[in-house]
Amino acid sequence: MLLWVAACAAFAVLDVFGGLDGLLVPVPLILALVFVRAVGSGERLAYASRLVAAVVAAACLPAASFAWRFGVGLGSMSPTLVVTGLLAFAATLAVLLVPPAGDRFLRAFGLDPASPVHRVVALAFVLTVFDAVALFFELRESGPVEIPFYPSDPLVSVTTDVALALAGAGFGLTRGLRESVARLGLQPLTRRQIVAAVLVAALFQLVVGGLEYLESVLLPSVHALEDRFGYQFVGLPPWVGGLLTSLSAGVGEEILFRGALQPRLGVVLTAVLSRALQVQYQVPGMIVIVMVGVGLGIVRERTSTSCCILVHALYDAAAFLLPDF
Repeated sequence: MLLWVAACAAFAVLDVFGGLDGLLVPVPLILALVFVRAVGSGERLAYASRLVAAVVAAACLPAASFAWRFGVGLGSMSPTLVVTGLLAFAATLAVLLVPPAGDRFLRAFGLDPASPVHRVVALAFVLTVFDAVALFFELRESGPVEIPFYPSDPLVSVTTDVALALAGAGFGLTRGLRESVARLGLQPLTRRQIVAAVLVAALFQLVVGGLEYLESVLLPSVHALEDRFGYQFVGLPPWVGGLLTSLSAGVGEEILFRGALQPRLGVVLTAVLSRALQVQYQVPGMIVIVMVGVGLGIVRERTSTSCCILVHALYDAAAFLLPDF
């Protein structure tokens, strides 16, 4: 547990003083997962957890009021997102505080009400979806934006995703390295799986490209909105930035979502969660990327997380490097 706390402290220092933006974001969730793994379960823990949750939920309300009144943002989060996140956090904690309601809520997600880890997962799921909805409406009328992409961004992305996955799997607490790797579905790739990954990535590219073309013809105004956001690669040739982005997304996202979460949430809910923050798309585009997430989930069930990583990386690389229709 001390090593996890030290790692989180290092993330915070590197984010605040080292310029590695984004390392601090998963720290609260990592600490929550590590804490509940370390202390286990029991009546005293349950009572203490409910008491802490009640205090935190109550504190979120004046904090949200303050943020709304004075327009307080947090990093890249606007005041609207901050308020939405605080209220969603308070509401979710309140639901989880009431055992019958909280138990039904967890079972609806296929989670175990007796598991403190699963309660943390449920909380993170709801917060992610609430923030995604708020961000979607906030960006709905936004004009074209070039998002700066720095050489350190892929490292930050992979590090945070893999750290969350390992914390959720109980690495160093309830599982060793070998057991954690097995729990995350990371296995050596066979030649057959490599060939299958290339074919699946090509199929995804054809299907998504065809649907995007139909959207451009049938819904041109909607399609134009989905092309508002692009990457501005800083200090990197565009093709290098595209490959690094594809590799980091393939490795980090698949280990976290298909490796850590899918065995608990199932294929569909994991696909929704993994694509929830890609709100630069409109509704048709979001449906398409959820379909891709479902496809990746099926690949995970029939092969391994390693195969999903290869499919995802190849698909994203082709999307970056191949010209649009």
